Amino acid sequence: MLSISQMETIRHQFDSFCRKVLREESRNLKVQYARRAEKEVALSQLSEKQLQGFRTEDRYPSDMICFEVGRHCVSVQDERLADALSQLSEEKRDIILLAYFLDMNDREIGEKLAMVRRTVQRRRTSTLCELKKRLEMKQDG
Repeated sequence: MLSISQMETIRHQFDSFCRKVLREESRNLKVQYARRAEKEVALSQLSEKQLQGFRTEDRYPSDMICFEVGRHCVSVQDERLADALSQLSEEKRDIILLAYFLDMNDREIGEKLAMVRRTVQRRRTSTLCELKKRLEMKQDG
């Protein structure tokens, strides 16, 4: 059994040890906070352009317009583009949708629509020009 003075000595040693541990932990936290402060930036300090990078938009199927191309349903979110596409003939619209939304090349589109590759390429190019004009007219007018 320990004497009272020995117990007092042990208590003081333990007290000293606990203070050292707390002091070191406090220093570690200060260093950690300083490192974090170097890397972090408050949202209020960001420019409007930088804040745009953090923005997301919810996308719902009801907000999209669906076009049928064969057995595929191609969803278009941009309302202006969907309107311009809907004004095209079905053949032209199918070529554009297959090329740019389903990533098919002219040969694959030709096989799917029973056309020569060169015809698909010519119609795709002319339809793109037509779409561009329609979209520019809507933007200006």
